[in-house]
Amino acid sequence: MTERTGYNVISADSHIVEPPDVFAGLPASLKDRAPKLADHEGGSAWFVEGVEPSPLPPTFASGTGWRKPEGTSIRFDQVLPGLYDPAERVKAQDADSVDAEILYPTPTLWDALKLVDDDELKLACARTYNDWLAQFCSHSPDRFFGVAKIPTTSVEDAIAELQRATGELGLKGALLDAYPSGSSVGGNPADDPFWEAANDLQIPVSFHYGVGAGAVTEPPGGIAPGLKPPMADAVLPLVAGGVFDRFPDVKVVLAHADAGWALHWMEFFDINYVRQKHLAQYVLQREDAVPSDYFRKFCWFTFHHDRSTVKNRHVLGQVHMVWASHFPFDDSNWPDNRQQAMNVTGEIPAADRQALLADNVGRLYGLPGYKKGFSVDEVEAFEQLVHF
Repeated sequence: MTERTGYNVISADSHIVEPPDVFAGLPASLKDRAPKLADHEGGSAWFVEGVEPSPLPPTFASGTGWRKPEGTSIRFDQVLPGLYDPAERVKAQDADSVDAEILYPTPTLWDALKLVDDDELKLACARTYNDWLAQFCSHSPDRFFGVAKIPTTSVEDAIAELQRATGELGLKGALLDAYPSGSSVGGNPADDPFWEAANDLQIPVSFHYGVGAGAVTEPPGGIAPGLKPPMADAVLPLVAGGVFDRFPDVKVVLAHADAGWALHWMEFFDINYVRQKHLAQYVLQREDAVPSDYFRKFCWFTFHHDRSTVKNRHVLGQVHMVWASHFPFDDSNWPDNRQQAMNVTGEIPAADRQALLADNVGRLYGLPGYKKGFSVDEVEAFEQLVHF
């Protein structure tokens, strides 16, 4: 049972914007090669060694795609203060009537860093960012909950930082943008030690829109809950590779893609599996299982502009749905995200709305006032998509 809390609306996917001095804590030997925020074509961009500049998106000045400035970039002095100043972030949450947020980094910066051929620099940047994020969250520990950036320089580095960031630093989740072993797909046994560590710590591991060496984690503009995101294809190899069978306490968060894609595509995966099962391209450990059983048991889905999935929540699995504002990206409605949340859940019972808008994410991450975790019956409470 969940204890009563003061949370009514918690965003499961919001972002900070890294300030220019975020990497000030790097070792002296690396500071000359650190990413730098500088002027670029009338705006500001992150300059990362050997990679094209990464401009700051216009929505960082507006918090929403409704009123974003013209052009392709903005200057850092136009960025909403609530995106990098924790005191101002409380005000931004209050304006949005949001009680708390799970905080992610800026995708474009880290997509650029992922391309750098310097493991020492990449590891140091991830550790320094996690230090900064933990300090940011300490300003309001009942409202700010950070997701640690996990380095993918090696499996050993990933495990060490996962343990440090969620232990010593107190961050609540882990963000994986590529596989620690260097594998191009999930499910490689070389990554098992990382999944074992996440399983033992029971820390949710997030894929933000995409995952993999060549994948971008920056979501496209606009509202597109029906489009299959790149991370949809990332989960199937984890299923086929038996990751969830070996590590049954692993929880994967599929962030910033809404969830409307899932109902069709999981049915599509299942139909193909049943029709081609005799080919033994991969074999599920449970003879009577289909791929969507794993998707819906081990994955959590963020939703925002996605009324169709709210109406079909019992097909996806209600405890697996977590509302997200996506502040400050194009699909955010800041400072009206709470109004959007109420609109999209307006036709469902109050208890279901409370679960989708706050309690599910509170239990997933073990936020203040919540007991962490879900019962077996809850996580497996979904309808079959394909009968055979």
